[in-house]
Amino acid sequence: MSPKKEHEVSKMSEYIDRLLCPGFSDTLHHVVDVGSGQGYLSRALQNLGLHVLALDSNEIQTSGAERWKAKEAARRQKQLKRGKDAQSVSDSHHHFDDPLFQPHVATSVPSASIASKNIIHNHVGSLTHQTICIDPRTLESSIHDWLFSGEDNQITGCTSMIGDLLVDRIERCAPEEKPVPVMMVALHACGSLTPDVFRAFLSNHRRPSAPGVRTWTAQALVVVGCCYNLMTPEDFPLSRSLRERTPVVTLSLASRHLAAQIPSQWLRNETSARETSLAIRKVVFRALLQPVLEVIGAREASANHTATSSYHVEDLRGAGQTPENRRLGKLPDAAYKDWETFLDRAISKTGVRLDQIATQLPVYIHNKHRRRQLESALSVLHVLRCIMGPLIESLILLDRHEWIREELGQNSKAQAMDVGLVNLFDQATGSGRNVAIVIKPREWPNMI
Repeated sequence: MSPKKEHEVSKMSEYIDRLLCPGFSDTLHHVVDVGSGQGYLSRALQNLGLHVLALDSNEIQTSGAERWKAKEAARRQKQLKRGKDAQSVSDSHHHFDDPLFQPHVATSVPSASIASKNIIHNHVGSLTHQTICIDPRTLESSIHDWLFSGEDNQITGCTSMIGDLLVDRIERCAPEEKPVPVMMVALHACGSLTPDVFRAFLSNHRRPSAPGVRTWTAQALVVVGCCYNLMTPEDFPLSRSLRERTPVVTLSLASRHLAAQIPSQWLRNETSARETSLAIRKVVFRALLQPVLEVIGAREASANHTATSSYHVEDLRGAGQTPENRRLGKLPDAAYKDWETFLDRAISKTGVRLDQIATQLPVYIHNKHRRRQLESALSVLHVLRCIMGPLIESLILLDRHEWIREELGQNSKAQAMDVGLVNLFDQATGSGRNVAIVIKPREWPNMI
């Protein structure tokens, strides 16, 4: 795990730990990690004594998370075996006082504070990975199947496992009569996945409970979004306060790209300054190349009307790309050493000879003085645009915050809920997307 990811997982799991403090949320033991990736956050939440459903749409990510889970289980098994072997017959009676050997306490704990939390909650965590195409409907159905399929061990909180270790069952708990409370979490859910998690939460929150039907209730949510450029057009604006304005507030794709910028961190150290300089150079060079790509696209389309048909418009939706840009794709950092190197690598990758389109090329392609002027102007323009990035991100976050409040306010019979924006991460660690949208019952502890 990178230092950045370690920081994010640590801060988010600690925050969830504080939210679920004893006396307020004793009945909530089930968490759904949406877009779980390699499962770092999922395992941290499991170590808090929670039952975790980790969902991801990428089978490779899920397989990787399962391998980490298996390694952790083997490590725990060895750890427990060593602990048993080290115990002499004379002190075996002390096992009843050791939390490690209590049947309702998880054996894998990363810190004393988390160990204390497990003991207070008196529950053992579990972890289930699933690969699904995530949308509001599949998210709700996956949670229902996870909770109510099979032997329903997840529901009762009674389990035959310590972490991932099999142990003897002490008792069989009766099924819950009330809806099972569930928390939804997501750490950097990309693009439309973030509003889709909100939609699933709100849909569940509005649905009336049917007598005699076993169900679950979305009781809390902690979500940090990401990749605003991948949002679909219907994901902004969401709130009535923005949708009913005249003219309607909209964000272009270029604006949504800018929302990911954190100029306040560009010069925090020498490494960041170098990375920022490279990032600006990439944008400028690709902007200068854009007319060339358009010439190439027009030339191929004229020669063959199906030249660009291999890329469906729907495939490029939200990606900010054209078929020509997709064809150029990503280049290594070394390709941006200077303009000559970049131009050579780009043309080589597209497979087009410049002498074949020389009459259609802008003057600056081979005129160093003119190109340097444009490079300077584009660099300044890009920096000025990036300074607007945090403002655009704030607008997106506030729109989502207001939309959730509007939707929850329409359900007068539902439990009173608080909605807030919480700064979870230190952006100096590289965690640019650092604000979580939190929904919780009003009687729970304050968000900050």
